[in-house]
Amino acid sequence: MNNMHQHNQQRMQQPPNFISTKDLAYLTDAMSWELLAMKKCHHFAQECNNNEIRQAIERAGRMHEKHYKMLLKHLDPSKARPTMH
Repeated sequence: MNNMHQHNQQRMQQPPNFISTKDLAYLTDAMSWELLAMKKCHHFAQECNNNEIRQAIERAGRMHEKHYKMLLKHLDPSKARPTMH
């Protein structure tokens, strides 16, 4: 158990130069989830009549967009620019 705890504390300072097939599949799934969440937030913010709730949904959408861009940057730093706005 102690060994597992120590392993979890070690973090990479930068991504590796290559990505395994399994890691690429995970990144692809994670990006799909973030993109879907971003689109849903955009849709439901447009449908919302309550300003306070709409702003909270828009913040959540921006958070998912930020996560999407972070994942994309790990795959290709030159392509970290897609946006829903």
